[in-house]
Amino acid sequence: MKKFLACAALFAAMFLTVSCGGSDSGNDNNEQGGNGTAEQLCHYGDYKCDGGNSYFCGYMESGNDLTWKFAEQCANGCDSVTGKCSSGSDNGGDNNGGGDSDYPAADNSYNANYGFISLNFAFDGIGNADDSDFGTDNYAYGIEQGDAYATGTYGNGSAAINPANAVTYTKQADYYSSENLIWVGQVPVIQSGSEYVGSNPVIEMYINANQASVGKMEVSPFEGSHVQLFVEEHNWSTHQAKCIHAFAEGQINISKLGDLVYHGALELTGALQLYSPKNYKGYDLSGEIKSQLGLEACPVVY
Repeated sequence: MKKFLACAALFAAMFLTVSCGGSDSGNDNNEQGGNGTAEQLCHYGDYKCDGGNSYFCGYMESGNDLTWKFAEQCANGCDSVTGKCSSGSDNGGDNNGGGDSDYPAADNSYNANYGFISLNFAFDGIGNADDSDFGTDNYAYGIEQGDAYATGTYGNGSAAINPANAVTYTKQADYYSSENLIWVGQVPVIQSGSEYVGSNPVIEMYINANQASVGKMEVSPFEGSHVQLFVEEHNWSTHQAKCIHAFAEGQINISKLGDLVYHGALELTGALQLYSPKNYKGYDLSGEIKSQLGLEACPVVY
């Protein structure tokens, strides 16, 4: 069974603080396909059949290298199209993230492809949560207002990542040494009477700081991935994340990464597919999201 990387986020006073825990999953005995298949390039989260069993593409114990890992033993054969055990198979184990058949069937009221998001992010100096003045009004790093870095649509129709009534966007990037992550956020800002307030959807991206490097990085919410991105709905009365609209899979490309401790630059781009946790490749993962992330899946949007 796939496990989400356990993350929790709190949005407060136009400023996000983050706690994100989890470790890379894996088993040295299962980092190659059946029949002694050598390590090979693959796309994170993909499945294949090998020797009648199911394997999935995941990260090795360290670094950004991907390899095929044992997912589950298929008693009734493996589906060559999906790479997963055929219906009725008795799972022989879920070593490193397989076993999707343990999940409920997808809620098809949510489109299978739930949107698309493009990223174009550039900061000259990111924040450092260890700074003594971090989070104060005079803090000079890691937060600015201006054009959106994340654009696109989500939902069954064309709900906009960038709402029409947004007058600007609060963008933030901070390094959390205690959590070993770089956090990147975006909030649309709207005018309400004489005030400017946060709106939805909120974008949150988590990058494993130890694994961050210039080049391509796979994006997926599952344990073992080094980058996660969520499209969220926030309750602005409590300043907390309320539910998850979608999570992203694909690749980002980091073109610039400075010294995280000393407010180095961060530049990245990406084009990512969005999925609702209610309908991910034929399964409903909303229960797993609730148990692992503490957030419900948002109602379908159009």
